[in-house]
Amino acid sequence: MVTRLDLFKKEMEPAKELYTREIVNFTKKYDSLGKMTLVEEPDIDTQEYIYSFEKLNGTSQKELDEIFLEISDHMEEFSKIHGIERFCRLACIWL
Repeated sequence: MVTRLDLFKKEMEPAKELYTREIVNFTKKYDSLGKMTLVEEPDIDTQEYIYSFEKLNGTSQKELDEIFLEISDHMEEFSKIHGIERFCRLACIWL
């Protein structure tokens, strides 16, 4: 039996791949960010996608906040351009 969550995940798969590829490429320029982990948190018929980055080099919270804003702004614009705004609303970025 196919659930609404299964259908949702199948529908979001192309957007997830596109978004993930872009966020990995975009964040390569930040020396203070390390490995990215993607966690999928399911709900009844949707799920959240949590992109969590390892913090390196004892980076200050102020600098991390600035990096977070740059990444968030870029990914929001990228999502608009590529028509994946729905996925972007379900994606969380943690630094």
